Amino acid sequence: MTNWKPLAVFFLLVVLFSGCGKEDEIQDVPQITIMLKMGDAFESEGNSFLEELEKRLNIRLELETPSATSYNEHLNVVMASGDMPDIVQLNWSGEENLPLWASKGLIREIDISRMPNVQINVSSSLLAMVKVLGDDRIFGIPGVTSYDPYGVIIRQDWLDSLGLEQPRTLDEFRTVLRAFTYNDPDGNNKDDTAGITSWRLNHLGGIFGSAFKTDYLWNSLHYEMSGSGREVELREAQDGYLSFLDYIRELYNEGLIDKEFTSFSRAEDKFVFGKVGMIGGYSGETIPLENELKRHVPDARLEWILCPSDTEGRVWNFMPEAYGYNGPGSQISKNAVFLVTKNADYDTSLYFLDKMNSKEMILLCNLGIEGIHYTKFDEYRMLLTRTDEQYDAVNRELFGISDSYRDEIKAYQGSNPEENERANYYHRKGKLLITNPVCFNMGLVPEYATFYQLNPRFKEIEVSMALKYVIGVMDRESYLSYLHEENFPKRKKLSESLNTRYNELVNSKR
Repeated sequence: MTNWKPLAVFFLLVVLFSGCGKEDEIQDVPQITIMLKMGDAFESEGNSFLEELEKRLNIRLELETPSATSYNEHLNVVMASGDMPDIVQLNWSGEENLPLWASKGLIREIDISRMPNVQINVSSSLLAMVKVLGDDRIFGIPGVTSYDPYGVIIRQDWLDSLGLEQPRTLDEFRTVLRAFTYNDPDGNNKDDTAGITSWRLNHLGGIFGSAFKTDYLWNSLHYEMSGSGREVELREAQDGYLSFLDYIRELYNEGLIDKEFTSFSRAEDKFVFGKVGMIGGYSGETIPLENELKRHVPDARLEWILCPSDTEGRVWNFMPEAYGYNGPGSQISKNAVFLVTKNADYDTSLYFLDKMNSKEMILLCNLGIEGIHYTKFDEYRMLLTRTDEQYDAVNRELFGISDSYRDEIKAYQGSNPEENERANYYHRKGKLLITNPVCFNMGLVPEYATFYQLNPRFKEIEVSMALKYVIGVMDRESYLSYLHEENFPKRKKLSESLNTRYNELVNSKR
């Protein structure tokens, strides 16, 4: 009985020291705040993926997710106030802010030598995008995003019923479009089908521009592919551009293009009613569109095929590097870049951005947690099984900084193994057979953003004039006059800036 006091004191000390140890341990875990542009479905509270990410990285993460529609305005206010998070996401549409923020010391230079995963996974040309002060200093980490290739989504059941093969050349495409328009492919004895539809000229440009080695859909920054020189040309000045428009004009005059295409905001809606034979689209859109179409045409079958080839047999895709997309594991963005602010815990921020570019973290950001965000994953075939409930959880919880690892897509959504196999086949077919020159988004050129801010109606007029020429409202002479007397002269200095910036990007050393 006389020894109980020392024993009690001993146990009290053990408890006290144990508690202090846990408190110190919690305090020792670094914390960073990140501002991301996410969709309305995203939730950070009770986020199981965020908890797993913190556990693996041994970091406390606090996310700020302003409304996507007002994100840029919110970011500008935050940067001007000086009360900044550790890391902020910037879209390339706001790239003119980068040199300003860097010169004012609002963002920190990135020590790339401390980021081994970024060195592996982010190309020197992408890192050149954030060398914005005329020297080799890097002021951000570009988010590397993979994507499905762009091509043609076609009614395979119509091809079968008409006894036609999948088209490959421009002439074969025209033959199929005629049959889809005039040979009653749906067998209802009515003249109510169209060969192809589009949102304005975008889908048509994505499909047929390739055959003329020109880029209509992306309007990206790249060398002129058909010319002998090594110059970057504005879309309307590229050698194949007028030939592309002439071809589309001929299709329209033959009645092969849906007459209502100029007024659509979402051409896919018209396609899924079952009266159109083709539409441009990413390979990953094929199966979702087929499932929508089957609500109206139960026996419909779609296939994803390559765009028509040029005279040398090549199919071109001018999608820019690091082109952002809407999807699980990705911010709602285009060409997102992640900046470390002057207020940041610098060491922890660099560690976080580097780890998010590792294969382990990229897989985690695309897959999530087994049982919560997916059922199973075949790493060798890159196939994922995910229920509808798990897909909802993905949209609520997942986010990433870099979404691809050496240009591999890590996740396909769906619980149907056959559909996943098809999606995988389409994706790999496109990656193997499409020629992808080094391309960048025009927004990487500060003068580009400035030009369109000062000339807000220029782009709309540009598109409108092309549409007028295609549908025959404007003759060729009038359209050429617009290009050479108004369009090209007004953008002469911009064209020079595009060439300068492109050469900086492709010739940059790490």
